Amino acid sequence: MTYKQLHMRRTNMDQLPPLALPAGVALHTHEDGLEAAWEKLIEDVFEMHFSFNDCIVNGGGYKPEYVLYLKKDGEEIATTTAVEKDTFPGEGWLRMVGVSPKSRGLGAGKLIVLAALHSLAARGYKSTVLSTDDARIPAIKLYLSLGFEPIIFDDDHKARWEKVMETIKNARK
Repeated sequence: MTYKQLHMRRTNMDQLPPLALPAGVALHTHEDGLEAAWEKLIEDVFEMHFSFNDCIVNGGGYKPEYVLYLKKDGEEIATTTAVEKDTFPGEGWLRMVGVSPKSRGLGAGKLIVLAALHSLAARGYKSTVLSTDDARIPAIKLYLSLGFEPIIFDDDHKARWEKVMETIKNARK
């Protein structure tokens, strides 16, 4: 099995920080008609197009209530999907975490990840896994702050994680 992305895992799902939404921010799940909003949000984040149907509906474990959104001022500002992936049976899986570029710095990333973790914990998951890319340093910093730890799968992961952690360390100086 080849893992091209880096992976992280959070255990202790029974020790999650509380989820407190600020005034004017609402959490909701997917409804028919939001596919285009999801695609636009994800395209703004990743700077490439992803199809909601290909990525989420056909990505494994899809149920509308597993796709979470944060909404502010009538606009979707963050999303993620909380499912189980067959590669990690029995563990929750966060997919496609995205925060609108114009909403970054407002804490929406932390809120949407916490909402997903709470959703997975309520469904009985004891741990959660996610994948990420080496260059997504702000996202990795967020995941680390929420108790995720690196998982080493491939021979090159140790060196890649060392480089990521060095980048994070140097950014603090």
